[in-house]
Amino acid sequence: MAPVKTKDRQWYDVGIFKNSSAVVSQFYLLPEETLSISNKMESADVPDYRLLKKQDLFPGTVYRFRVAAINGCGVGPFSKISEFKTCIPGFPGAPSTVKITKSVDCIHLSWEPPASPSGNILEYSAYLAIRSTQLQENPSQLVFMRIYCGLKTSCIVTAAQLSNAHVDYTSRPAIVFRISAKNERGYGPATQVRWLQDMKTSSSK
Repeated sequence: MAPVKTKDRQWYDVGIFKNSSAVVSQFYLLPEETLSISNKMESADVPDYRLLKKQDLFPGTVYRFRVAAINGCGVGPFSKISEFKTCIPGFPGAPSTVKITKSVDCIHLSWEPPASPSGNILEYSAYLAIRSTQLQENPSQLVFMRIYCGLKTSCIVTAAQLSNAHVDYTSRPAIVFRISAKNERGYGPATQVRWLQDMKTSSSK
């Protein structure tokens, strides 16, 4: 994990988890002479985290995360890098547990309220990454269109809206959604999800 604002990015260990999800609020400060597990691709040996100092995540800061699996042979290849922004105190957290259900002519998008709402949630906004000429100039800079605004924790995405969606090919082909919550102070950070696409199926329709 690395803060985006650092020019010469250094990856820091968050920990090793047996489950496929985890809450991240800190990272470990490794001694300068010790390589991060993120850089030890040839060995399954890991530092003794109990002996290391911890650094809390800073509020209102964008961090970059990547994940790798470990077995007796060592550390496997890392996942695609994802960016997440921590909340500013008083603003709502990001919605969680996003689910996407496909219907005949639309999809149903639903989510759970933020774990730390920080006040009353006034509304949610859902966004869809759409095709744009800006993507040709900067493929990594997605352009989003708001497709929902309201108090409900779900919405319908129509076929017409999906027809304008941008398919992200940075890893497996996917349509990208973002969902954020708003309270009295404003909108908090968004949760970004990728809806994987079966391009063979899509192209045959």
